[in-house]
Amino acid sequence: MSEQAIDFDAAKAARQGRKAFKASVLSAFEKAMRAVMRQYLAARAGGVRQEDGIKGIEEELRSVWPKGVSKFRPDCDACEDTGWDERTCWDQHRCSRKACVDYPERQHRYVVACRCIKGDRFRPKVWQPEDQLAAVGKTQKPKRGFARVGQ
Repeated sequence: MSEQAIDFDAAKAARQGRKAFKASVLSAFEKAMRAVMRQYLAARAGGVRQEDGIKGIEEELRSVWPKGVSKFRPDCDACEDTGWDERTCWDQHRCSRKACVDYPERQHRYVVACRCIKGDRFRPKVWQPEDQLAAVGKTQKPKRGFARVGQ
């Protein structure tokens, strides 16, 4: 058997395994997820803070997750390589949005572009003189509407 056929068979087996895991209603992960959500809702009704409840959910689900998320650590701890840095707007640190100015007691989460390389694509680009020189030779395509052909 060639290496390509072996790779194809391994990929097919992996797909079938994922499908079987997803289809299995009685998987260990599914059972744990249902139990954890029942516990979380009961704890929230009992007065537990949302942040504390979410930490408990994460710890419980990671213990039954079928495999490790990744063997590689993210390059950026702030955004975990997504490019977005999640922050919380509260009375000591405001995000300056209109909703926060109107309702100062409101607390919410928001994201900003991270300071790492992954966040560069979300920040507005600052035009440099070199960019203007490069744009001089470019022309726009003619815009075609719904004009009839031949008229």
